[in-house]
Amino acid sequence: MNLGIIQITNQNAVRRELLLETIIPKCIEVSNGNYTLVAPHNKDLKNSVENLGGIFSEFTAWEKDMSRKWRQGIQTRKEEWLAFLADDILPDEDWQKNMSAYLEDKSPGQYGFRLTDKNGNRHEFGEDWMQFPSSKTGAMHRGLKYDIVTGEIEDSLTAYVANCIVHRDVLKMVEPFGIYGNAPDVIWSLAIRQCGFPVSFNPLARAYHLGDRQDNRK
Repeated sequence: MNLGIIQITNQNAVRRELLLETIIPKCIEVSNGNYTLVAPHNKDLKNSVENLGGIFSEFTAWEKDMSRKWRQGIQTRKEEWLAFLADDILPDEDWQKNMSAYLEDKSPGQYGFRLTDKNGNRHEFGEDWMQFPSSKTGAMHRGLKYDIVTGEIEDSLTAYVANCIVHRDVLKMVEPFGIYGNAPDVIWSLAIRQCGFPVSFNPLARAYHLGDRQDNRK
């Protein structure tokens, strides 16, 4: 699979050492060097990424503009599929293999994967595969079910994912988090579906969510 990974972080990231020691090296490994980190000026992060063969893209704009960070990262990548990972996401040993097999016959779209803590438990807020509330259908805001043995998933017209892999054809239509407002990751998934692309989920691929939900949301 022709895959690139983009991660973003900020000046106050509490996971600096974790990024340097664990997350950056693993992401560069699973992407075969097709990796970009978008971050404010930081010598240690820059040296770590570039020494391992990735791209460090220095961010000099408004720190809160996450949508611009993602777009800046996209400009550095040429791959067919791009993974958008927060700075506390660590792919496990089989993540790349499982996602490659899953995407072999998939049409351009947005595809999520399982997120667990280090003990293998699903994130308490279920943010790997979620349903957004809808007054029209009566859908409630909740985590959607999935089976890691069979690969079956519970689907929904308002399903969304945040950390995900997206085909470049989708990005030509809907750039990530480009629509300002509350819950931009949700709005992005809903906009992708509205443009006619599938939004789906692969429970056989897993990454670890290592951070606290509130770390970078203040």
